[in-house]
Amino acid sequence: MKKLFYFLFVLGIISCSTNSNDMLENQQLSTDLEPNKAFVHYIEFPKLASLQPSWYYTFSYQNGKLVRMTGKFVKSENIWLPDSFYPDSFTTLSYNNQTEVKYSNDTYPTIVYTMENDKPKKAELYNQFNELITVKNYTYESGKIKVYSKTYTFETYYTYYFDSNNNLIKSEKLEKAGGLDKTLTTTTYSNFDNSKNPFKKLYLLNDNFYEKSLSSNNYRKTNYIIQNLENPQSLPGNGNNEWTYQYDSDGQVKLYHPL
Repeated sequence: MKKLFYFLFVLGIISCSTNSNDMLENQQLSTDLEPNKAFVHYIEFPKLASLQPSWYYTFSYQNGKLVRMTGKFVKSENIWLPDSFYPDSFTTLSYNNQTEVKYSNDTYPTIVYTMENDKPKKAELYNQFNELITVKNYTYESGKIKVYSKTYTFETYYTYYFDSNNNLIKSEKLEKAGGLDKTLTTTTYSNFDNSKNPFKKLYLLNDNFYEKSLSSNNYRKTNYIIQNLENPQSLPGNGNNEWTYQYDSDGQVKLYHPL
C-alpha cells in the first residue's frame, strides 16, 4: 500500500511538472510582442539609409496571431533606380489546417504553410494561375535550422546556426542551377541587444521577416561574403548592414516612432 501511494505521489509530481512546463511554454508564446507599425528600414534593405516617414508597415492581430499587414516594399533590380513602397497593398493570413498567406497585387499571391509544433514544416508558393512554383522544406536540428527551396531547376539550401542563447550567429545560402553550384553567401550576425525580439509573430510574411524572427534578441549588424563557385579564382563580394534601434522605457525595440 505504501509503495502504491509513493508511486501515485511521484506520478502526481511528474504530471504537475509537465503541466507547469506546458503552461510556461504557452505563456511565453502568448507574451511575444505584437508591434502595430514598423518602418521598412528596420526590416528590408532599402538603398536609402535614412528612415522614410511614409514607408511603414501596419499589422493587425486576432487571438494572438498576425492576420493582416498593409504596405509592400519593392526593391529595384537596377542599382540606379530607386526602390518603391506601396502603402495600400496588403497581406492577409488565415489559419485552418494549414496557414495561408495571400498578397494583393502580386505575381505570386499565395503561400501555403504546413505547420508542425507551431513551426513551418513546408511552404508552397503559387502564382496568380494557382500553379505551384516553389516548394520549401524545413528541418530542425540542435542549434541549427535547414531550409531547402526548389523553383523549377533552381535550388537553394539555407542553413541557420544558433548560439547557446538561441541567437542567430551565422547563415549559409548555397544556390544551385541545373544541379551545379553557383554561389555561396555566408552571413554573420552580431552586436545583439538584450531586448525581446519584436519580429516573432511576423515570420511568415517574407524571408527578411523570417530571418529577423529567428533570434531571441536583436542583431544590429550583419556581414556577408558572396563566393562565385563557378569561378573560384574570382574575388568574393562582400558587404555589411547595420541598424540603430530606438528603445522604449521598458528597454524594448520601437519599430515605429516619431521622426
